[in-house]
Order: sequence, then structure tokens, then C-alpha cells
Amino acid sequence: MATAKLILDTRKAKKDGTYPIKLAISHKSKTSYIRANFAIPEKYWDNGRIKRGCPDIENIRTANNKLASLLLDADDFIEELEERRRIDIMSVAQVADYIKNGGKQQQSAVNFLEYMEKYVPTIKNNSTKEKYNTTLVKLKEYMGTELLFFDDITKAWLNRYKEYRLENSSAATTNIDLRNIRAIFNRAIDFDEVIGQEIYPFRKFEFAESKPRNLRLPIEKIRQIRDFKTDNKYIALARDFFMLSFYLIGMNNSDIYDIALITEGRIEYDRNKTQKSYSVKVEPEAMEIIETRKGENSLLIYQERYANARNLTKQMNKHLKELGKHETINIPDLMMYHARHSWAGIAAKKPIGAGKPLIAQALGHGKTTVTDTYFDYDNELVDDLNRKIINLLKY
Repeated sequence: MATAKLILDTRKAKKDGTYPIKLAISHKSKTSYIRANFAIPEKYWDNGRIKRGCPDIENIRTANNKLASLLLDADDFIEELEERRRIDIMSVAQVADYIKNGGKQQQSAVNFLEYMEKYVPTIKNNSTKEKYNTTLVKLKEYMGTELLFFDDITKAWLNRYKEYRLENSSAATTNIDLRNIRAIFNRAIDFDEVIGQEIYPFRKFEFAESKPRNLRLPIEKIRQIRDFKTDNKYIALARDFFMLSFYLIGMNNSDIYDIALITEGRIEYDRNKTQKSYSVKVEPEAMEIIETRKGENSLLIYQERYANARNLTKQMNKHLKELGKHETINIPDLMMYHARHSWAGIAAKKPIGAGKPLIAQALGHGKTTVTDTYFDYDNELVDDLNRKIINLLKY
């Protein structure tokens, strides 16, 4: 919390032996000063007031009223910043400037990196939080400093940063950074109102060109993965986890990791990515894997073997890549994403040929909208679609 106090700055006397009166602004264990346009001998200072008889002060009462008004205004500005939730993202110098400028904040004084550091811990989704933290680290590496102000980030700056990230990262990864930066700008403008629209740099900005990878595998490949025999227990674990995801309609790794129980043959959960409520029927093929890979104190052994979903995904992809290199599979870059994409691809093609709306419903795409509240989605349609896809594996 910021505080304001009138002080006599006795660190260095002026030539006439007097000391300047200042408004001391304290915030985050640091102090910044604003001159009060009065200088007096030390003996005439009395804890925030000028004593009677002070030389060179024509009207002591008027001078003290001005000092009191200066302190009152500072307290009002600090309270305003606290009410508007701005003060936590401001340095003591920024608070002092805000008071000095009569309640007007210079946009150049708002540190983008400091603002982002305050916001990231409030993100609830761990995966999203990790992505923002990665962006923050990369920005600091690029700048070589903790300082990056909002109005430093122009369209030209964004293009330079884009080229910098593309040197060692894919277009998709680069765009994650850029979209995170854009989201921070939108929050600063619309939610916290610490900057204005006039410095928004993303109008007509072109993100890195990213061509989506085709991760759809034909039903024959899914069958080969399912039937792959190995003495390597880690590859076997990855194979079964891949097939479990496929049987559960391409359920994401983090959502499988969070499964605690099965209720009346169904898994009811909120997708970590969208927070949308979702229900999937556990088919016998999925249940067989769940029983085989049952944990001692958890539903699945994966939840006990790996500390978090991120480690799980890393290890599954590592061992799936080994599996994919086998001559009978021949998919060098096999990863967990193939399960979800393949389920959708098989659903869309003949002999099934499901429509996009049903596939989107099955995959749990998008956040819940107002329109969704008008519909009671029939889970049986999704259940039937999943059963048809799994049946194809039998032939």
C-alpha cells in the first residue's frame, strides 16, 4: 500500500542554510519525492507543519494550508489508484508522477513486463499460465532488461520480435507469444484501464504464417498402434495411453490425468482448455485399458507415475516417438495429438461421414455460449458416433 507524508529533506542544505519541504511517497519499500516549493530552517519544522516566526514565509497559515492540501490531494490520488486496482502494477516513481501530474498517468511510465508479472499468477488454467510464463521469459531474454514499456511495443517492435522468435521457434510457437502480448494489451486497455487505445499496436499486424500440420492417421495405422507388441514397458504405457485417448474421443492428456472416477459408465468433467462441461461414455475398449493400467490409489497408474500432466505429456510423446520409428508403424513424429486428430478425421470420412457440428460437439470445441443454453445436447449421438469409429478397428 502506498503512503504520502510531508517531510523536511535535511540530507543537503541549500546555500542559505534552509532545507526543502517535500512530499514523500512510499510504495513497495521504496520512496519518491515531490517538491512542495517551500524551504525553511530546520528549527521551524514541526512534524508536517511550519512553525510561527519562520523567516521568508509571509503567511504561515496560508503556507500550512497549501501543504495540507498537497498531502490531502496525494492521499486522494492514492485511494483512487487503489480503488481502480492500478497501484499494484505501478512503481513508486509512477505513483509519484501520477500525483504530480494531477491524476494523469503517462502511458510511457507503465512497465509491460511488471504488469504481465502481476497478471500471470491470477491465471487459473495451469497450461495457460505456463505459456504466459514462457512468453515472459522470452521477452526478458529479448530485451536483456526488466524494463519494457507499453508504448515501446509498436508494430515495428512486434515485427522485430517476431523475426527473433522465428529464428529458433516454429510459427505456431511464435504466434503463442504474440497472442499473449496482445491479450495483455487488451487487458490493460479494457480491464485495468492503465493505457489508452491510441498505443494499441496490433491493428493490421500480421502474425507469423503457420500452416497447420496434418496429424490425421487412417484407421489402419490406429489399428497397428493398438496391436503393436513390445517388451519395453514405457512404450507399452505410451501405446495404451494413446489408445485410451482415442477411445475417449481424443480426450486431452491433462483431462485424462485429472479423471478421478467413472459415474454410471461415463466420465463427467470440465475441459481444462475451455472449462466447458463435457461427458463421454466409457466404451469396453477404454475400460479394458483403465483396468489394465489401474493405479494403487488413483484411477490410473499414469496419475501416480507422473507429477503433473505436463510431465506425462512429455514422456508419452517421447516413447510414442520411439514406437513410431518401428518399421511396422513408420510415423517418426508420432505424438498424442495424433489420437485426437485421427478420431476426428475418421469420423468425417466414409464410411461414417459425420457432419462438422456433431464432430465439434464430440470434441468439446469452444466455450459455452448463450446459444448453448437453449439446447440439451443429445449425448447418445456422440456415443453412437464413437462406437461406430471403434467398431471400424475390428475389421
